[in-house]
Amino acid sequence: MFKNLFDFSVKRSGLNALGFYIVYVLIGGLLCGLVSALLATFYCLMKPQACIADGSSIGTNIGRLWGPIIGFLFTVFIGASIVTCKKLWKSVPAVLLYIASIFIALPCGLIFTLILVSIITTFDNGSSAAAEQNPPQE
Repeated sequence: MFKNLFDFSVKRSGLNALGFYIVYVLIGGLLCGLVSALLATFYCLMKPQACIADGSSIGTNIGRLWGPIIGFLFTVFIGASIVTCKKLWKSVPAVLLYIASIFIALPCGLIFTLILVSIITTFDNGSSAAAEQNPPQE
């Protein structure tokens, strides 16, 4: 279930795609939280008086703003990496799933977006499909 999680060119089964989904939702959530916390820390270092008065709401507001943005960038990066490594740019269903994941990234978040990205991991590699259709001539 958790084999080859960082090899984006692997064709995954349904169970392996579920493992991919679980791990990347956790990684993406941790990344969003970490970046938001770092940005809140830097803000409080620059304006300490504002954070002394109301630090928790400032941190919450920074997390609400930057969390979805980091999640969006994470989705774009992971999806593009999978489509590129699997050479799926000519596969219409894969590209449509990738584009749909980008469009729902900001309103829906990582939990829904990475479902589409994990479905892309179950596709055959584009290079192997092209090799089967056009075998090398001797």
